[in-house]
Amino acid sequence: MQVLFVEPRGAFSNVFDKFMTIPMLGPLNLATIAEQAGFRASIINENILGRKIAQAELETADILCVSCMTATITRGKEIAKEYKAIRSRLGKRSHSIIGGIHASMMPGDVINDFDQVFVGEAENYIVDLLSGKLSNKVVFGAPVEDMDTLPIPDFKLLKGWEKMKIYPIMTSRGCPYNCNFCSVTEMFGRGYRIRSVDKVMEEVALYRGKQIFFVDDHFVVNKKRTHEMLDKIRQTGYNGQWSAQLRTEVTKDAPLVQRMKQAGCRTVYIGFESINPESLKEMSKNQTVEDIRRSITVFRQNGIRVHGMFMFGSDSDTHDIFRSTSKFCLASGLTSVQYMVLTPLPGTEFYRRIESEGRLLHKHWEYYDAMHVVFKPKLLTPKQLQEGMISCFSDFYSYTSGLNDALNATGETLLTFVRKMYKRAYFPPLTPVLLKFFGKKIVQSWITYNRNYLLYLKKIS
Repeated sequence: MQVLFVEPRGAFSNVFDKFMTIPMLGPLNLATIAEQAGFRASIINENILGRKIAQAELETADILCVSCMTATITRGKEIAKEYKAIRSRLGKRSHSIIGGIHASMMPGDVINDFDQVFVGEAENYIVDLLSGKLSNKVVFGAPVEDMDTLPIPDFKLLKGWEKMKIYPIMTSRGCPYNCNFCSVTEMFGRGYRIRSVDKVMEEVALYRGKQIFFVDDHFVVNKKRTHEMLDKIRQTGYNGQWSAQLRTEVTKDAPLVQRMKQAGCRTVYIGFESINPESLKEMSKNQTVEDIRRSITVFRQNGIRVHGMFMFGSDSDTHDIFRSTSKFCLASGLTSVQYMVLTPLPGTEFYRRIESEGRLLHKHWEYYDAMHVVFKPKLLTPKQLQEGMISCFSDFYSYTSGLNDALNATGETLLTFVRKMYKRAYFPPLTPVLLKFFGKKIVQSWITYNRNYLLYLKKIS
């Protein structure tokens, strides 16, 4: 039986799509388990392929499994509809299953578009689901307690896997924190379930010389375990570069940060969220602006790049937040930034509050991507919030900002810098500079693509 797992692409929305495309591990885990159980499994990720799934790819699927986030569920429904129509024309049976975080948070939203809806973690249930032993319309899973039972993903099941430059590895699930805008705790719980260090190292050893991204929502929760893992990474002979998501408090442990660098850490992704202290309190972020400053400084001192993520739109944000955040980011030495609008994702405390207050603008899920304003802020109009985010992107990803970075990196005057580059005498480390130049183009493309949505916000503001 041929089983096709699909990760749909959302709208042209995330300005960082071109920088780092990493497949979700859910479909990879499930396809690997299915293949090992005797099914003929394959995965199509529209982001990896850079195109929509083809008719011929849907024709041969006896079972279609779609995994969606909220921003991709509209496209997921389209794929399921197309799949059913194609199989019907061929006179073949079709069976579609939807899983992932959106279906888990809002099964009622997808129940009429798929033959079955799976809620929760599916690794321990996928074989029975595919074989028909679990036949209920809505099937409920349960957390995987023994994380070492999860397989090492077989990336060769993913069409176009050769294009991958970064390989995702998961060392844990869950997060002990409870930020009110985050759906992680709703999906995976506040408990912190871990894979053994030896199991993680077995996977790391497969990617010597390659880039790894640890997809844990927080890479450093148990510091003792992290220290052990960093030592083991060096012992495996891994000679590539890796990155991870974590929180600001990591930098209170200076030896840990040093070990991260020694073990090959190149970049950290940190949800700073805001430099407005009131916003941090509203989000239940449990960190201060001073924590943000310290973390940037410590990572930079250890030669680790910092990708900072900020969100606008909390109830205490006024128009001043855009200029102050932009100045902060330009002066702080961040390698890259990702500005987002606070988004009420289904299943979160924030969603429940905003919906109960009648502040949702609509439920067109493809816009629930943290790049589009989908609710009414308290102290800003939707248009002001959207334009403020765009202005911050335009400030950071600009030719002027990139050139200033180049001059600061080399310590040269503009004239000397240009002369040396012209004579090809040397090439300074320009990756962050090029990032800003390239980022400017992507931001401009996003604005052009979303012009109609910007006009919509203008009309309702």
